[in-house]
Amino acid sequence: MPDSRSVRRQRIKLIVIAVMIVVGFGLFAKFGGHYWKEAITGLPVPVLLLCLVVLPLTGFPVSLMLVAVGARFGFWQGLAAAAAAIPIHLALSYPLSGLFRRPITAMVTKAGWSLPKLDRETAWPFTTWLAFVPGVSYTLKNYTPPLAGVPFRIYFLAFYPVHLCTAVLGLLIGGATMHFSWLLAVGIVTYGIAIGILTKVLANRLRAKGAWVSDSSADGMQAKFAST
Repeated sequence: MPDSRSVRRQRIKLIVIAVMIVVGFGLFAKFGGHYWKEAITGLPVPVLLLCLVVLPLTGFPVSLMLVAVGARFGFWQGLAAAAAAIPIHLALSYPLSGLFRRPITAMVTKAGWSLPKLDRETAWPFTTWLAFVPGVSYTLKNYTPPLAGVPFRIYFLAFYPVHLCTAVLGLLIGGATMHFSWLLAVGIVTYGIAIGILTKVLANRLRAKGAWVSDSSADGMQAKFAST
């Protein structure tokens, strides 16, 4: 268990990061927003939608695509676009994972994990936690559960709502870059913190089931999943 001093340091660090993000929003809106708006509004809609569908399958950061979609379409239309694109990502990633087993395994090993072989009971919390965990590539998340033996039904039902939920953050950030307000910036940071707390709760529940061994550092979340 971390001591109170360590917990206090982590809280202070989180507050500092949150303040930096909010201030960054403000500076961007004041000094760089004009150029960004011109670039986004001039981007052809079919090209943007095609990129949203294809690029996340290749390892391109989905967060950047969501920011662009949120900026171009606004929140609700952007959410509809994400809701349509995510099932395509999942439906294609599941069979494609077998073709990319070696590079995916290498990336997982480099991240300090080992691919588990999961039973049905463990597949749900593992897949749900993996969908939420920050700092892990969206593409790697989508390709990992099939290699761990997670059935497609569990994979889809766990990943789809979580991916849609976490997409909200990128869409809100995109919208904020076009129509900035301090209230919206604070709301975005609050939402991000809430997702982080939920991730920690899920990780603790998964660890309690004995499905993983934590190698967490003071800087954040790293996990080694034990093969069963």
